[in-house]
Amino acid sequence: MPTTLVHFATNREEIVQDGEVVGFGPRLNPKSPLWLRYGTADMAPPRNRAGPFGISALRVAPEQIPGVTADAQDAPVLGSDAVFEGLRRRLIENESDLLLMLHGYACDFGCALSNAAELKTQWGTKANPIETAIFSWPADGKVVPWLSYASDRDDARSSAKAVARALHRLMAYLRALPSKDWCRADIHLVAHSMGNYMLRNALQALISDLGGRPLPRLFKTIFLMAADEDNDAFEDPRKLARLPELAESVYVYFARNDRALTISDLSKGNPDRLGTTGPRTLTQLPQKVTLVDCTDVSETGGSVKDRVTDANHQYYRKRAEVIADVRQVLAGAAPEQVSGRDWIPARSCFRIRPAKR
Repeated sequence: MPTTLVHFATNREEIVQDGEVVGFGPRLNPKSPLWLRYGTADMAPPRNRAGPFGISALRVAPEQIPGVTADAQDAPVLGSDAVFEGLRRRLIENESDLLLMLHGYACDFGCALSNAAELKTQWGTKANPIETAIFSWPADGKVVPWLSYASDRDDARSSAKAVARALHRLMAYLRALPSKDWCRADIHLVAHSMGNYMLRNALQALISDLGGRPLPRLFKTIFLMAADEDNDAFEDPRKLARLPELAESVYVYFARNDRALTISDLSKGNPDRLGTTGPRTLTQLPQKVTLVDCTDVSETGGSVKDRVTDANHQYYRKRAEVIADVRQVLAGAAPEQVSGRDWIPARSCFRIRPAKR
């Protein structure tokens, strides 16, 4: 079976063997939370339908920074440039769009790459292929009540400036390209679960870096999936109020029966979650924001363990109805043109219908 190529950036600690980086661990890079490594991975398909992709080959781009890395020469070598250039060529060759990903809580490096491979194969189509690139922050891959959630939330907050740095590097690379080398691809962003909390903090870092200037229109679409974020986020300039500046459109997919977020709400003392209720108020919601209720299509079945860990929280990559909905959005369909939805006027949202069995 063919492998699936995914791209990554990470601020995780490096696992080194014989002088080579062979993987990434569960903690922040000891050099700095801002220290980023870039690379690509070939992902082998799952052995069974419900299983994860596996890492077949991992390639970490060389990174040499004078005064930081011991082997640095006079001129810096930036791994981001090498990975961005390879990605640009693939986007041109395959006539693809680019999907950037921010994963959620309890997702180790292998899980992050597997999710990127899964979305590449699930969300992409022959008519509208995508390349995926994931930013993997040091979620510890464990589901330990209280402890791992708090640890991951701290690491998400600590990683936000690294995400902002990666976006600055991408923007600098794009600005430096001569027009003849442009790939014309649309860039999309998806944040899942606690990745939305990291996106909030990365957005605030970008706002600070730009000194109050308007944010660049970097993305075609931003997808907020099962967001572990406060439901007043679009009202608060310290949270996601300015997020729509970064994109042509923002889609909020939520499910009122998302048990993972209900646990976050009740046991961690968090306010109502954006990924459970949708936005707290609709009166000042930006016109760019579209709400999609997935309550009727959030159950993903599987084993007892799957039902506990997924907890109506992984529908963005496991429910055919949601995948079909996203594919239409990526293909450019307007909100009212996406099939499989009903408009709910009283709640100003669309609701995805379950497929007939």
